[in-house]
Amino acid sequence: MDALLDYDVNYFRRQETRVDETALSGSSGASLWGKPVDVRVDRVVREFGATPALRGVSIDIAAGELVALLGPSGSGKTTLLRILAGLDAPNAGRVTFAGEDALRLSVQQRHIGFVFQSYALFRSMKVFDNIAFGLTVRPLWRRPRKSEIRRRVMELLDLVQLSGLENRYPSQLSGGQRQRVALARALAIEPRMLLLDEPFGALDAKVRRELRRWLREIHDRTGHTTVFVTHDQEEAIELADRIAVLNNGQIEQVGTPAEIYDKPATPFVASFIGETSALPVGVRSGKLVLDGTPLDISVGGATGGTHNLVFRPHDVTLRPANGGGTVTGRVMSERRHGGSRRLDLEVGPARHRVEIDVPPETENAHRGDFVSFLPSRWWLFEA
Repeated sequence: MDALLDYDVNYFRRQETRVDETALSGSSGASLWGKPVDVRVDRVVREFGATPALRGVSIDIAAGELVALLGPSGSGKTTLLRILAGLDAPNAGRVTFAGEDALRLSVQQRHIGFVFQSYALFRSMKVFDNIAFGLTVRPLWRRPRKSEIRRRVMELLDLVQLSGLENRYPSQLSGGQRQRVALARALAIEPRMLLLDEPFGALDAKVRRELRRWLREIHDRTGHTTVFVTHDQEEAIELADRIAVLNNGQIEQVGTPAEIYDKPATPFVASFIGETSALPVGVRSGKLVLDGTPLDISVGGATGGTHNLVFRPHDVTLRPANGGGTVTGRVMSERRHGGSRRLDLEVGPARHRVEIDVPPETENAHRGDFVSFLPSRWWLFEA
């Protein structure tokens, strides 16, 4: 993995120093340098031998939008990011930037800022020179004057809240500061799209939270089209305008954080975003049935057959113990969970396990007790 990352970084460095006359002749994206672009990914397929990494992925990203590619390891999100960057090519499908075929553009012609999880800073260069690198290696006729480079670097240092640290080396910075330098370096070239691959993965939880808020502020000020890869759902929900949830090389759902969390389209999205529990139920006369007992839950459009009743632990209402029409389970364990108590329940003769949250002061809800409840918000998926 480290060798692959080194290859990616060095490839970007070689491309940045290479003079590409076509890119600067008024075609192939030159007229769009520095302007955020809309992106269209259309039925992209990527296979590695017999292993499919992307299975016909399609997504539209608006200019200036911040989109998170969210999913577990192996879901295809980094492969998609590499295709956008030009580090990989699909076996089939199209990618366009502002209507132009991006697959025909080199890395340099795409004019993309890339931020790696490992920062990928030049250890022998000071902060100032790291940020200025993409500008100083340009051919003379396209290179800004030294005074302009200095002005831009100092402006970026202020933007990323590192003013006064321009003469330090990366080894003299904290992880969070190094990540800010990496972002400033990506912004220095005035990219038309910013790509971030697990940008906060190497940082501790507190620093991650601080940098998430900071990155959102930076995005709102700069207006770049931004795509970032993460497996952290909290990160995606807090940062993104929209989230694309990937699983097994396919996009399960694209939507705003509220839509993804409150209206999951598939069982995978429901289980992957937030915490959920599920119970197998049937449908009889417009009511859900659990282990032969009707629940006080009406389902107008659902048909017969087996379904999964999916709900979040905090979206439940306690009912009188063993009350009719409720879900009743025996408390197998309990633990503190933020401002609530999390109960692990065993439900019915099949011993289904679910979790619910109750107020800390709730009585008769300890190990061995029976607790009855109904979900107050739920989703029904065919089994």
